[in-house]
Amino acid sequence: MKQRQKLLAVLFLLASLCGMAQPERPKVAVVLCGGGAKGAAHVGALKVIEEAGIPIDIVCGTSMGALIGGLYSIGWTPEEMDSVLRSQEWTTLLTDRVDPATLNIDKKRLQNTYALWHAISTKEEGGGIVRGINLDRLFNQLLYGYLDSIDFYSLPIPFACVATNLIDNAEIDFHHGYLKQAMRSSMSIPGVFAPVRMGDMLLVDGGLRNNYPADIAREMGADIVIGVTLQGDELTADDITHTVTVLEQIVDINCRNKYQYNVNHTDLLLNVDITGYSAASFTDDAIATLIARGEKVARDNWEALLDLRRRNGIDSTARPATLRRPTPPEEKHRVLEASPLLGERMVGAAFRFDNEENGALRVGAMLPYHWMVPMEASAYFRLGKRSQFHIENTIFPSGITSPAVAYSTFHDDMDYYVSGRRMINVRYNRHSLDLYPINSRFRRYELRAGLRWDYYHYDDHTLIRRGIDIGDFTNAHYFSLNVQTQHNSENHWYFPSSGTRIALRYAYITDNLLTYNGDQGMHDISAHWRINLPLASRLTLQPMAYGRLFIGQEQPLPFATLLGSEWFGNVSEMQMPFDGVTDNEYVDRNLMALRLQLQYRLFKNHYLHARFTMASSFAHLENFEKPEDLVNLFGGALAYFYNSFFGPIGFNIGYSNLLDKPTFYLSLGHHF
Repeated sequence: MKQRQKLLAVLFLLASLCGMAQPERPKVAVVLCGGGAKGAAHVGALKVIEEAGIPIDIVCGTSMGALIGGLYSIGWTPEEMDSVLRSQEWTTLLTDRVDPATLNIDKKRLQNTYALWHAISTKEEGGGIVRGINLDRLFNQLLYGYLDSIDFYSLPIPFACVATNLIDNAEIDFHHGYLKQAMRSSMSIPGVFAPVRMGDMLLVDGGLRNNYPADIAREMGADIVIGVTLQGDELTADDITHTVTVLEQIVDINCRNKYQYNVNHTDLLLNVDITGYSAASFTDDAIATLIARGEKVARDNWEALLDLRRRNGIDSTARPATLRRPTPPEEKHRVLEASPLLGERMVGAAFRFDNEENGALRVGAMLPYHWMVPMEASAYFRLGKRSQFHIENTIFPSGITSPAVAYSTFHDDMDYYVSGRRMINVRYNRHSLDLYPINSRFRRYELRAGLRWDYYHYDDHTLIRRGIDIGDFTNAHYFSLNVQTQHNSENHWYFPSSGTRIALRYAYITDNLLTYNGDQGMHDISAHWRINLPLASRLTLQPMAYGRLFIGQEQPLPFATLLGSEWFGNVSEMQMPFDGVTDNEYVDRNLMALRLQLQYRLFKNHYLHARFTMASSFAHLENFEKPEDLVNLFGGALAYFYNSFFGPIGFNIGYSNLLDKPTFYLSLGHHF
């Protein structure tokens, strides 16, 4: 028995000596520098490094390199990150604009009214044009399963990233904490993104101190460092022409000395050709090209990669470990994320121009507060040919309705046309008070019902030509009971390719809540319905039916039926769209219309429209049964639009039998 124990001990000792004699594989680190959009190249380089059979033991990064590196460290493959980068709506992601799928109809309307819609920062939040709410939402999805505080050495691949403390310009290296907060801090470009507050520190982009952190990889135990950099030629005075190049130059100057030190401590440097691209090149084509360039520079260094592997004794069959990361929940849960249009103090501004009204400016604000129950005050003013001030207060008690009260004052200077000829000009002031005890807004539905009081004070009117009778110009007030509802499942506010939009409105108009001029009140009914039928990936058929019925002894001037530009209520609440008409065309009180539109998406944000509209107008319901009493109208238009950050920019060329001549309509910016 003793001899057997001695034999086992000898065998154990020999096995231990053999294990000691076997050298441990050297640790490989990949270091990814910052560079904004140019950082997409990191994904291409990682693909080739993996193909070369080089296992990655440590990942370090700054700014965009922190984003790519952080995702890689928790198990995202280069192919998956390629898909993520290409699928993002970067123009939305890098702003605080909200995914429409998370908003109710009213908030969608706000987001598609203001070009700039920004949260009012508090002293604690720091400063920056963009708070990064959409980035935060994206990180919650991409980092699912790693949202708690954690030691970054315990990640599937140990990770570190760099930020800069704005208070003392110190470099802050993240090795533990909240992964999302670390990555977000590393990407916070000063003056663009709001800094991230941690204790008494304000953290901004790590590129200001260490844009290529190879030294951190060495400190973490890396024996071999493979670096991916995005350094172009040094900029001259002629190159620094806009904000992005100014920021890039600041980063380069701050990091120049440390950058060279880190390059000298790199075993293999892959410097991507970023000619023609900047940190803001977030277009689809640019992202695809930069990924390809990252792959190209790695393939150009293929022999160097293989030689590095051989010289360091890395097994030729070695492959990076297959990492598994938790699967995030369904997209439906994203509505629980914070939204800058829900419970936030906001300010917004928008500008538009068209050749119907010329220029107009709108500035608005929204202020949530609490007085016994949650409330929200909102206000805006509009400057232009039609000036307006509006203020509204909404109460949010528990329940499905949010009662609201609103006051508006208008100053209007309107021209009325008949068959293309300007007949009369009217200048007036209007005061309106709305009380909506029923005010329910959901994701796709909206219902408002209540009482409105309007008072019209006419400053002046000028009869240009005779031949139009639209009532007198006596100051008057009106009481109306209003019910309006809307359903909107369209996937885009201006250029939908799926879904439907339905709007119905009914008003009973009086001068004393019961009658009008001692007679029965007036009934005002309007509706429109649009459905989007995809015919191909870029082609959509959009039939729309709309109309208005006005029943009463007379139709006062404020309630006249008008035809105009392509958007409902663009100039007047009573204005309806009609192709080939660009001004306020006065028609009979009742109208029924049908429009067929083909929409073709030429490029990502470029659209072509071909429209045809036909309608019948008539003075009284009984005229509808007599074809000879109907005025039949038709029109068509060809239009082009570019969906810009500031709203749709485009024009249409049209024709209608109402004007019997070609028309041109130019529209720049959101409709409001």
